[in-house]
Amino acid sequence: MEYVEVDSSQIAEVGFGEGFYGPETLGIIFTPNRKQAAAGLPGGEYAYENITPRMHRAMMAADDIYAYFSENIKKHPESFPYVKIETENPPQPPSSPNGGGVTNGMSTTKPSKNSTSPTPQFTATDGVDAETKTDPSTALAVIDTMADDLLFTPGAVTDAQLAAGREWYLTQAKKYDITTEKSRTELKRFARPLQKLRTGIEARAKELTGATKRKIAAIDAEKRRLVMLVGGIEDEVLRPLTEWEKEEERRKIELMNTVTMLADLGTWSYDNISAIEEQISYLESFCVSNMQEYKISAESAVTASLKVLKTELERRKVSEANEAELAKLRAEAAERAENDRLAQVAKDAREHAEKQAAWQAEIDRRKVEDAEQRAKDAEAKAKADAVAAVEAERQRLAEAAARELAESEARAADEHHRNKVNYEAASALVSECLIDEPAAHCVIDAIAKGLIPHITITY
Repeated sequence: MEYVEVDSSQIAEVGFGEGFYGPETLGIIFTPNRKQAAAGLPGGEYAYENITPRMHRAMMAADDIYAYFSENIKKHPESFPYVKIETENPPQPPSSPNGGGVTNGMSTTKPSKNSTSPTPQFTATDGVDAETKTDPSTALAVIDTMADDLLFTPGAVTDAQLAAGREWYLTQAKKYDITTEKSRTELKRFARPLQKLRTGIEARAKELTGATKRKIAAIDAEKRRLVMLVGGIEDEVLRPLTEWEKEEERRKIELMNTVTMLADLGTWSYDNISAIEEQISYLESFCVSNMQEYKISAESAVTASLKVLKTELERRKVSEANEAELAKLRAEAAERAENDRLAQVAKDAREHAEKQAAWQAEIDRRKVEDAEQRAKDAEAKAKADAVAAVEAERQRLAEAAARELAESEARAADEHHRNKVNYEAASALVSECLIDEPAAHCVIDAIAKGLIPHITITY
């Protein structure tokens, strides 16, 4: 694979061709980071799988190579697996579908015959069979030399093989005296090949599992792509039928909704008779022949709704007629009650007027009587005074005259005060009781004379 320099802030060189993943491997050498630049080292090198020549050309022609690479390749490791290329010990491409040495997003190195083998090394004194010249430890060491797809095949590693290796290691381990620090260290060093073999098996199993998962992911992705393409073709083939079915479904739903609406017209609540008559007219003029296969259902719905609406219409008409008659009767009763009230008011007014007239006549009569009585009283008093004056001693005539004068003035003052109080009381009656002034004076006189019980006037 040949690399070419590119104009990018993140990528230094790009290569495409024969590489880790075969003839369609994309190689990326990134720009060194600060630590690498300070040590004089190049940037990391990565190999990407499943890159087509068209994608390589599109990336190289992009305005921003790194942006194209990041958006279309880097973000999709399930479609484009990658591995970091180690400079000193580069990974070898997988030799079989099950023998990959790549784990997405990690730098790994596949154990190979060129790498350091975990096979334990022994000397001639470590238990070599002198007759067969065969190292018993190879019963386990051969596991590391097996291909991945063979190693993890059930039965490839036999129980006898494991038992022979186990027996040899246990026999050799008994030779170490663990009472001394040096022997314990040598025993640990002796068992180290087993640890390396175990971790190697785990690493190779992990790598093989990752490769299998990637292959399954690639199969699943291709399955989805093929299913999508075939499904698109199927959709195109069936589109006229699908569109017809959708239109047919829409038409049936529309007709079913119409049938439901026709049936529901009889269950609606209407504010007045006009609304009911309007719906009856609509139902009677509805053309059921346009309902196609729902014609019978539409006819049944129209008939049922018309029956309900006509019944409701008759009930509403009877109810409104009854209400109108009841309103008429109520109006007549109210008119009669109003006439009776007015007649009673007029009668009460007449009776009140008659009582007022009688009361006024009585007041006038009493006034006349009071005037006559006052005249009689005055005449009698005058006669008495004259008799008293005649009979009084002449020497006291002057004093009597003076006393009479003083008394006369006092009476005049009292009379004036009385008249003033009577006038104010009469004015109050006129303003507060809404009676005329003569009647008010009559009331005051009656009170003054004690004709009205429990009411007095203090002068």
